[in-house]
Amino acid sequence: MDYNKINTFNQLSGHQLFEAIGQSLYEAYAVDTVFIGFINDDCDGIRVLSSCFQGEIGESDYFPLAEIPEAKVVESKKPLIIQGQLDQTYPFYSHKHNESVDTFVSIPLFARNHQLVGVLSCLFKRPFHSVDALLEYCNTFSTYLGCEVGYEALLMRQSQLQWQMEEGQRVAKVGSWIWNLQEQYFEWSKEAYRIYDIKDESLLPTLSMLSALIHPEDREWVLDTLYRSIESDEVNYNLVHRVQLWDGTIKYLRKRAEVIRNRQGQAVEMRGTVHDVTDVYQISAKLNKASRQLTTTFNSVEEGIWEFDLERREFATSAKFWHLLGHEKPKEGDDLKSWLSCIVEEDRNEGVDYFDRFIHQQHVSVFQFEFRLKSSSRMVLDGNECWLTIKGGVVARDESGKPTKVAGIQRDITHTIEAKRQLDRAQVVFDNTSECILITDKKNKIISVNRAFEEITGYREKELLGLSPSVLSSGIHDDKYYQFLWYNLSRYGHWKGEVWNRRKNGEIYPEEISINVIRDDNDEIVNFVAVFRDISHWKKAEEQLSFFAYKDPLTGLVNRRSFVQRVKKHIATIDDIRAQTFSLLFIDMDDFKSLNDLYGHDFGDKVLVHIASCLKNVFPVADNICRYGGDEFCVLLPETTSGAARVWGQQVVDRVAEAFVLDDIEVNTTVSIGISTYPESGESHSELLKNADYAMYNMKGQGRNGVCQYDSALQSDYIGKLKMRDRLKKAISDKLLTVYYQPVVDARTGKINRFEALIRWNDDVDGWISPAEFIPVAERYGLIRPLGAFVLHQACRDLKQLHQAGFSDVTMSINRSVKEFIGSNGLPPIWEVIESYGLPLKSIVVEITESTASSESSDIQSLLASYKQRGIEIALDDFGTGYSSLSSVVDLRPNIIKIDRSFIEEIDKQDNRTLVSLIIDLSHKLGIQVIAEGVETRKQLDILREMNCHFVQGFFFSPAVPFESCFSILKG
Repeated sequence: MDYNKINTFNQLSGHQLFEAIGQSLYEAYAVDTVFIGFINDDCDGIRVLSSCFQGEIGESDYFPLAEIPEAKVVESKKPLIIQGQLDQTYPFYSHKHNESVDTFVSIPLFARNHQLVGVLSCLFKRPFHSVDALLEYCNTFSTYLGCEVGYEALLMRQSQLQWQMEEGQRVAKVGSWIWNLQEQYFEWSKEAYRIYDIKDESLLPTLSMLSALIHPEDREWVLDTLYRSIESDEVNYNLVHRVQLWDGTIKYLRKRAEVIRNRQGQAVEMRGTVHDVTDVYQISAKLNKASRQLTTTFNSVEEGIWEFDLERREFATSAKFWHLLGHEKPKEGDDLKSWLSCIVEEDRNEGVDYFDRFIHQQHVSVFQFEFRLKSSSRMVLDGNECWLTIKGGVVARDESGKPTKVAGIQRDITHTIEAKRQLDRAQVVFDNTSECILITDKKNKIISVNRAFEEITGYREKELLGLSPSVLSSGIHDDKYYQFLWYNLSRYGHWKGEVWNRRKNGEIYPEEISINVIRDDNDEIVNFVAVFRDISHWKKAEEQLSFFAYKDPLTGLVNRRSFVQRVKKHIATIDDIRAQTFSLLFIDMDDFKSLNDLYGHDFGDKVLVHIASCLKNVFPVADNICRYGGDEFCVLLPETTSGAARVWGQQVVDRVAEAFVLDDIEVNTTVSIGISTYPESGESHSELLKNADYAMYNMKGQGRNGVCQYDSALQSDYIGKLKMRDRLKKAISDKLLTVYYQPVVDARTGKINRFEALIRWNDDVDGWISPAEFIPVAERYGLIRPLGAFVLHQACRDLKQLHQAGFSDVTMSINRSVKEFIGSNGLPPIWEVIESYGLPLKSIVVEITESTASSESSDIQSLLASYKQRGIEIALDDFGTGYSSLSSVVDLRPNIIKIDRSFIEEIDKQDNRTLVSLIIDLSHKLGIQVIAEGVETRKQLDILREMNCHFVQGFFFSPAVPFESCFSILKG
């Protein structure tokens, strides 16, 4: 390595350094091509400062980074080595060098602030194997080279900015200058020399030279302003004056400057600009000349000419403008006020408002307004009103597009207004009547139609002139119809009736028409006049009334009323009950309410329309399909046995169960179907519909998404439930029910914490009936609310006795059915009942099953939240049996979780034990108490204690007992 040469590099700078490095690399490593360049400001290209081709100095160039390998060097800021395949990867680069390149080496160049400023690239036509030596050699001078590249780039940018500034001044004809007040010398830009037409830019300007160039008539006040601005900040050096150049040319210059002062307030420097505004002043002179010519023209035309400057609020007018008003032109400045005083006040206010809207609505191109003159201004000979019109448009706008000047004309239109009034009076009835009018000549050729006719038929008058009214014919009426029409016209002179005609767009519509014959004094026919009205809306109203009388407006299916009539008629047509049969399908959607709650009723309506479409695709006769109400549908299947009806029902179940997409939402629906068959399921329409409905509800009880046939077994069960309903209703009203209580025990101490109130029924006929049998009946037939009210009141009364007996820390749990949460039915809320017995609200715990909370979440959650706000605790019963247990806990945040007995029965199994443990751990973390139901053995109790379960309940401690036994249990 030649270190002497490297030391020599440190003594060079600029292009001498770049050329020396290129020559050195060629001599030391036989580099075919060397490039040294800097990265432009946008980092999208390399500007080559120096290039060396086999020892010879080349020209500068520019390469876009997107097409050359140096882009990777700029991105990574590390050296890049490419051996082979450079031609394929960078074809533009290889084409630029006109030769194939085998080895490419490029290193980044940094300035002293570690900023990447450029690259050094070496290209070899043949394979090069001393890359490490080359990089070591380049690293010895790369820092110094980077500083020089950065400096050269800075000089080039400075030169570019200087050129841009000078070019901008040249285009704008604005020169800049600086006057050093202490050393008394000037500095001018190139444009300042050009403005003063001084060719020799080496000539230094002086104050005396500038004073000599000022026009003699302007020199004194210009210099006075200059000196006063230096002496005081209150004087602004901003003026326009003339200069007289050496060749006698006169220019207009605008000068602006500011004075720079030191801390003592002394003026040390003056900086300013000089702007050649000669062209502006020459244009102004031409405009003044044109203005004088226009003034002459304005005064000679019939119309009055006006111009309004919106910024200065100046209103300029011609002499004719005031002649039309019957006034002399007012003195300067009063034109607008005087003109407005001539206008009737009502029209004046309207005109001013209209003009303001015109100015603000820039899309309106023409302003035109008609107005009346005051009676004191000018009157025509017959004493009628004088009418004028003013018309104009925007003639100038500012930089933002806002109007600055409006101009136009004023014209007398009194005679035009009078003529128009006469025509309007003659035309007003013809044009503004709501009936359509058509007039033909004696040959039945159209000569006139009114506006209503055009609106109704779609034809314009000019399209119909000379044509026969038959152009409107719909083709519905035959020749006899029109022969009868002409017979009446010829015999009686008039005809009235209904005709179906055709609009221009081809639409056929009905009209009520009256045709009259017009005759002259000689009884000759001169015209036929037809007056008609479009009655299509009446016809549509009739169709709609008919539709709504028989159809469901949402789905287009037969409605309930029409369907019942159809079933009645079908029964009436049956001659032999034993020989003829038919079936009904009663279809109800499963869990439709959750769709409405989740996506809204509009979405639910679309789902119902989809179900209706499915039914139309399954059944051949659409009129046998009915939307019975809400999400219920019915289908009449003539001549169909119960077995065949079950097949049809299963087709419906399968079709509806197919998933579909609605509003980008995948929807999965199911239906429950009940079947009744004539005559075994009933002989009247009411029996058939009622029994099919019952079969459908029975299907829902069996798990939904299926078909259930109403048969003798189902009928027997139905009758049994009806009997149970009647006896239960009587038992509730006669207070024959009993409330039993099962203790809830602290798992650690064995202390009774609360009792759960459980309803019991000892029937006179069937003896003890399980709540699992009679509670569903109560819910089905609307008895659950009085039943729940009975339990609540009895539990409060009994708890009151326990508190009075000294067991004030005991609380009571009551179960609530979902039916009790949907509408109060006039019953007082729970907290009012509790308070009426003088009990604290926290002494009652409301138990609700997890499935209930999940299925009716939108209605129940808000109610349960109000319970908790008042201090009533909430227990989630049968936990673990619902389809969304964890979400129930998160959404409801109950005070207590009751683990279902099905998990406790087999808690000795590992899966159940793990699940129960997870529930207890989760409850501990959420601050929720846990009650384990169905504890019947010591082993179960011990396992629950190990899991830190709070409370237990079950036969191991006690079954549900009458209230009298609660005292002995508490004492024991």
